[in-house]
Amino acid sequence: MQRARQVDLHSIERVAIVKLSSIGDVVHALPVSAALKRSFPHLQISWIVEERCAEMVTGNPYLHEVIAIPGKAWRHGAWHHRVWQEMQRIVGVLRSRHFQLTIDLQGLLKSAVVAWLTGAPVRIGYHWQREGAWLFNRVVPKEPTSKHAVQEYLDVARYLGAETERVEFPLFIPTEAEERVCHLLKEAGISPPEGFISINPSAGQPFKRWRTERWADLITEIDRHYRLPVVLVGSKADRPLAEDIHSRTSVSFADMVGRTNLKELAAILRRSIVHLCGDTGSAHISVALGKPVIGLYGPTNHVRTAPYGQEHRLITHKHECPVCNGHRPRREHSDCMDMITVSEVMRMVERTLLEVTTHV
Repeated sequence: MQRARQVDLHSIERVAIVKLSSIGDVVHALPVSAALKRSFPHLQISWIVEERCAEMVTGNPYLHEVIAIPGKAWRHGAWHHRVWQEMQRIVGVLRSRHFQLTIDLQGLLKSAVVAWLTGAPVRIGYHWQREGAWLFNRVVPKEPTSKHAVQEYLDVARYLGAETERVEFPLFIPTEAEERVCHLLKEAGISPPEGFISINPSAGQPFKRWRTERWADLITEIDRHYRLPVVLVGSKADRPLAEDIHSRTSVSFADMVGRTNLKELAAILRRSIVHLCGDTGSAHISVALGKPVIGLYGPTNHVRTAPYGQEHRLITHKHECPVCNGHRPRREHSDCMDMITVSEVMRMVERTLLEVTTHV
């Protein structure tokens, strides 16, 4: 693995950040753009991202440009003429920008290839370079104190001479998204300044999800104890989860699952009192918006991916899970999630609501 040599950003103008996906990971990387532009105002920073995650970076005031590329460009097969046409188009766009430096914050082969295709003479990547990405990028060493993904990405900004003490998430929500969300909430009987709790019952992989019957029980308990409205969020693919929760509780809730884009989801999360979810992107969007997050985590590495700065609200039983702590642990299992009870989540909800009302 080739270690990076120091780069003088005073002599560089055009920089490309390559962070293609996923939603939560893109949000984790947002502070890098803020740190670089604050420290080096002359930089023209472009962000290369997959189309499905592009809304997490559009409108970012620290960026000169967002270049969205199709994430499924290879769906027809590597030798299909459409693939090569699309690749030629992407290469043409990237080369026309004349980048002098690319920063690969993904650390995978696909992101390393994209960084290489920019034609930038200097390409660096953060410390975790996988799938041969290290063959394309110079590797920035990790700071021993950097445990969370946000700090790992900021290691690169620090290495380049940026000030990173202030961690800023420049997540922009346009007026049209705010207006549509106001309309959706009003349709559901929720009008400002009425508060509500938002819940995302999904996660990228099934073993990261809490059971739908427990989400239903939690919604019932929230209604019984606080009479606060609940807004369910998620993508179109999560409709079966929402419908199952509907069937398991008599309490009505606002079902926004599959009805919003990412900007509108962010607008909902910004309005909620507290957000409850598993290991999924909405947790990190809420953090970026400065909202309290209660994260329910299973066997994944919560030290690295918990809601940044809100680890005290994390609920996990990984440390006592017999599968995780066995001699031959299975990574993809739901035992950890099954150990999380409705009562302990309710205790965290109570504690968080008390904190929020105390600071108002």
